[in-house]
Amino acid sequence: MNYQNPFNQTLDWALQGKYVRLTADGVKYEGWVERVHHGRGSVVLHSVTKLANGENLGSLFVRNPGVVEVIKPRRRIEYRRLEELSEHPDHEGEYTPDEQVIRRCWRNQYAGSFPVVREDGTILNGHKRVAAARVAGLDSHAVEVVSVSDEVADELLALAHPEHNNSDEPESEGEVEANDDSTDDPEE
Repeated sequence: MNYQNPFNQTLDWALQGKYVRLTADGVKYEGWVERVHHGRGSVVLHSVTKLANGENLGSLFVRNPGVVEVIKPRRRIEYRRLEELSEHPDHEGEYTPDEQVIRRCWRNQYAGSFPVVREDGTILNGHKRVAAARVAGLDSHAVEVVSVSDEVADELLALAHPEHNNSDEPESEGEVEANDDSTDDPEE
C-alpha cells in the first residue's frame, strides 16, 4: 500500500530549503534544512551553528527536535476579509463551488488551503476556494499574500489556471514549445 501522509508533505514544503532555529535535547541550533525524515522524527541540517557558543558544526542529523522555527519564512499568510478580495480581471469562468469544500469551509472556517492574492486583494489562485468560503458564510479567510509585478501576477495566474490558456493560437516565432527540454532550469 502506497500511503502518504499529507501532513508529511506539508512539513517538507514548510521546512525544506529554509533557514531554521530548533532545539533538541536542550541544545539550540540554527541551519539550513535539507530533509525532514518523518519516520524517525528527524531533520537534516547544513551549515549548522550551535547557538550556545557559536560553534560551526557543518551538517547535522537532529533527532526529535522540539520546536522548529523558520527564521525567514518565504510565505506571508494573513487573514483577509472576503469582501476585500476580487477576481483577477483575466480570470475566466463561472463555476459553482464544490459542496464538499463549502461544507469544509463552514465546519473548519477554512477552505483547505490558502488562496494566493496580491497585496491589493486580487486573487491569483484560489477563486473556487474563495467562492466556497463566501457561500459558507465566512467573513474572512487566511490567504497567502504575494508582492509581485503585473507581469509576474499574469504568469502566476496562467500557471494556476492552464485551462484558461488559449491553445488554439499559433506559437509566435522563436517561442519555445512546452515539451522542449533544452533549458536546464525550469524556473527560467
